[in-house]
Amino acid sequence: MPNTAKITVMAENKQNGNFWLAVFSLAGTTVGAGIFSLPYVFLKAGFLIGLLEFIAIVAAVLLIQLIIGEIALRTKGKKRFIGYAEQYLGHKWKLFVTIATLLGGVGVLLVYIILAGRFLSFIISQSAASSSLIFFAVWCLFILAKPKMFGKTELIFSFSIISIIILISSFNIGYIDFNNFKSFNIDNILLPYGVILFAIAGYYVIPEMEDIIGTSKKKLKNAIIFGTLIPAAIYLFFIFIVLGVSGNLTSPDAISGLASALNSKVVLLLGSFLGLLAVSGASLSYGIYIKETLWYDFKINKWLAWFLVGAAPLALFLAGARNLITVIGIIGALFFAFQAVVVLLIHKKSKSSEIKPDYEVNLPGFVYYLIGLVAIFGALLEVWYNII
Repeated sequence: MPNTAKITVMAENKQNGNFWLAVFSLAGTTVGAGIFSLPYVFLKAGFLIGLLEFIAIVAAVLLIQLIIGEIALRTKGKKRFIGYAEQYLGHKWKLFVTIATLLGGVGVLLVYIILAGRFLSFIISQSAASSSLIFFAVWCLFILAKPKMFGKTELIFSFSIISIIILISSFNIGYIDFNNFKSFNIDNILLPYGVILFAIAGYYVIPEMEDIIGTSKKKLKNAIIFGTLIPAAIYLFFIFIVLGVSGNLTSPDAISGLASALNSKVVLLLGSFLGLLAVSGASLSYGIYIKETLWYDFKINKWLAWFLVGAAPLALFLAGARNLITVIGIIGALFFAFQAVVVLLIHKKSKSSEIKPDYEVNLPGFVYYLIGLVAIFGALLEVWYNII
């Protein structure tokens, strides 16, 4: 006779392992290039303003991500965000969501090119603009490679970067000056909004989390909560260290300002190298994803798809879109508004599904409109603040 107690324990251990894998898949996807600009916007707006906005935005993003989790549980088969749009809203919405996602992706790639250029410039002692073009040229060559070269190591790579960031921050905790948290500038109250949104959202991995969880679907809710809050805690820790040490020297890339405050060439070179690694990994994965979408979903020639993936962000960069904070803020706010509206529309439609999910997010009817309007209004304000 088999040892049923042992089998039960083994099954529970496997389920727990799947749970944490799902958690870390969301956390690892979330923590990315946005982390480097957070201390700067907290400095400009004031730590208290930034903190209040951060808490409110994390709560809003968590709600949207829990809704996506419910949608995933209500949907048969393996589908992703674009698939949800087609099933619940129709083919026209699928096309709209796909195009909007691709345009948002171009904006994200532009952010990576700008930020990678800043990090590379500190390493090779060239201008940020020329360094961005060097990075872009190498990046274009790499996205011709097969995606499997990067997919297997993406999760390990992400958490290696997280661990190193925490380690570097920990060594500097003794240099914190609490006077650096006293600034307050109401004129910059809108500055953190889009940057925080850019940094904290990890929507697209949630359907994959359902697959990872396996049969323990009831754990998906907690996996989303943990996977959202862990990056939030890492971000706050990073902001606290960098702003506390750098003060008024805090830079949009975090690293150069921290190095200046510590008068350390080692911190500048090591931080820039790690930042470049983080941005490189994310940009490769994103670039390949967009190329594959154009190639497989839109039936565009492989070489033309590759050309378009590179040409779009490069055109924006050459046209003068090089202010890191402005680009991140606009992309973060616009993308969230689009995501929030579409997710809420899908959620209302998915309530008629015959599948009973393991958890539900029940919102009064007016709350759907309220969240949508706030998201759209926030995006318009962000664009107005940064451009007009």
